Amino acid sequence: MIQDMSVQLLGEKMKELENALFVSETGSLSKLPTHIVQIAEVDEEGNAWFIIPKPTQIIESFDAEMPAKLDFFKKGKGFYLKLRGLATLVHAEAELPQTRIFQELAESFKQKKLVAVKLKMQSAEYFENTTRTAVNPVRNIASMMVNWLVNPMFELKEEEWVTIPVYAKNG
Repeated sequence: MIQDMSVQLLGEKMKELENALFVSETGSLSKLPTHIVQIAEVDEEGNAWFIIPKPTQIIESFDAEMPAKLDFFKKGKGFYLKLRGLATLVHAEAELPQTRIFQELAESFKQKKLVAVKLKMQSAEYFENTTRTAVNPVRNIASMMVNWLVNPMFELKEEEWVTIPVYAKNG
């Protein structure tokens, strides 16, 4: 697990993985539903921007900032990424970044169909998948036979069960 990464490298990894699971971790009564999102932009300040459908509740009923996480994973990639931070709902056009994606969706924002979410990244965890070697029972049996025939000192040791005492604290 790598915990110290530059914002630029994080942005590249997010774009490569494409989709993430957005989960609001607030304890509030008005909680955003979990969404599968696609990152629209990562700015220099360490904010990840993405778009979700407008919630059915009144936007003002949500906390101004809420703890949230983004979990990135893509089948076939050799890594995955987990981000945590403070999410803010942005529904005013003036607060949106002036990028191509947000300009293309300006009409949907005007019609109040979409809401932008800005996640101020506080921690990022990057994990690389490790490949597991498959256990082939035929190869194991062949290896044991060769060792038994060729190596006179070979002893097949069975696994032993060890009893570990558990002590309870008396009253």
